[in-house]
Amino acid sequence: AKMPSKGAVKAPVKKQEKPPAALVVDDAYKNANPGDTATTKGILDDAVVQSFEDAGFSEDHRLSNLKLFLGALACAFALLAQFWPSPLAPMAFPESRPLLLVCCVLYFFLSFTLQLITSFYEQSWDGQDTILFTLPPNEQSPFRSALKERRIKVSTKLARFSIDYHLTLDVHDEAGALVEKGEKVLKLTDYFEENGTFHEDFFMDDVEDVIAVLGSSLLALASKKSS
Repeated sequence: AKMPSKGAVKAPVKKQEKPPAALVVDDAYKNANPGDTATTKGILDDAVVQSFEDAGFSEDHRLSNLKLFLGALACAFALLAQFWPSPLAPMAFPESRPLLLVCCVLYFFLSFTLQLITSFYEQSWDGQDTILFTLPPNEQSPFRSALKERRIKVSTKLARFSIDYHLTLDVHDEAGALVEKGEKVLKLTDYFEENGTFHEDFFMDDVEDVIAVLGSSLLALASKKSS
């Protein structure tokens, strides 16, 4: 066997690098990818809605019912144009041209109305999304005295790659007039860990604090008017 020469240099042995430790995710909490803005905002919006429900505010479904009615009516006109007078023997073209014209105009008018509601009433020019319309607080609500006969429009905004979650509360009276407005910027770093774990309880406490501040402002305004 050949012996290695005295001056031979041994090849350096590479040390095996340890893989980075995986971030541990706690299944007891909700989790989100911090870079996924849409999912993160969805989790925060759900927590805001839950905060209002826990505080004694029920959702006002009037706008949702109106949108469902308009959508159903548009579908009804589309079906009418296709199958009148009988699904088995619809009116032939061109005899059906006046009916098609009327149904198409009504269908596009209703669709356009739905688009207007979504674009200009449920969303604002600065990118805020309306996520909730509330009824006045129930009798068990701690905010009953401050927000009695008041409805709240809840809007939120989370820009892409931003850590600032904007929460806006517009308080309206029974006539629909705006009587008070509250705004708060909540930092994602206060509620999300590095691995995406969401501390929902801390976040919901801060949302209820925003409602409490708004209620105190309305009580102070009412006492000032009475005096």
